[in-house]
Amino acid sequence: MKRADRLIQIIELMRRERRPVTAAYMAEELEVTPRTIYRDMVTLTASGVPIDGEAGIGYVMGDGYHMPPMMFTEDELEALMLGMRMVQERADKDLAKAAKNLIGKISTSIPDDLSALFLNTDLYAPQFVKIKDETVSVADIRHALRHQFKIRITYADVKGDVTTRIVWPILMAHFYDNRNMVAWCEKREAFRSFRTERMQQLEVLPEKYRPYRKSLIKKWAIENQIPELA
Repeated sequence: MKRADRLIQIIELMRRERRPVTAAYMAEELEVTPRTIYRDMVTLTASGVPIDGEAGIGYVMGDGYHMPPMMFTEDELEALMLGMRMVQERADKDLAKAAKNLIGKISTSIPDDLSALFLNTDLYAPQFVKIKDETVSVADIRHALRHQFKIRITYADVKGDVTTRIVWPILMAHFYDNRNMVAWCEKREAFRSFRTERMQQLEVLPEKYRPYRKSLIKKWAIENQIPELA
């Protein structure tokens, strides 16, 4: 790891911890020696980063410190580019366009050497299986998700039976060849998963649902034994 990247990692590590962080702990996290951490602390303090503490006791970040925008490590830039390419391959056309625009914004907001590395990242996520054709707007689903609007959908299940339902969308899952909306279904009074290519019609309603989406996601995750979302 380059020293500049390590200094950023130290700042991020200290910002996420609410207690004094020892040099030994940071050294283990960053795979360097405590002596290296001591030298880095001197460098950070000299550059104006408000760090309190001393060797053997621990260090804390002063209140109100924010890193300058668009400070990324090389690994973070590669992760961003790979993620944006995955979005361009797998997301709906509006989100894919947003990913393309984001690449441009990031590349013009970072130093030239990092911009060149970012734009020349040779990590790809090709989508060999085409997402099934959809007749509804996935952008409308994302809008409803964002603002907690209810949705009325006309939906054909796997048997071809068609029903109209009012649902509360809580999340979207992007799989290899399809997209799924997880929602609370007023008709069934339970959580249900709806594949977007089986939606025949979709209308975003002006009525918002309660409780908040995050609490519904937690309830759904517990029911489905998904601990990372619970």
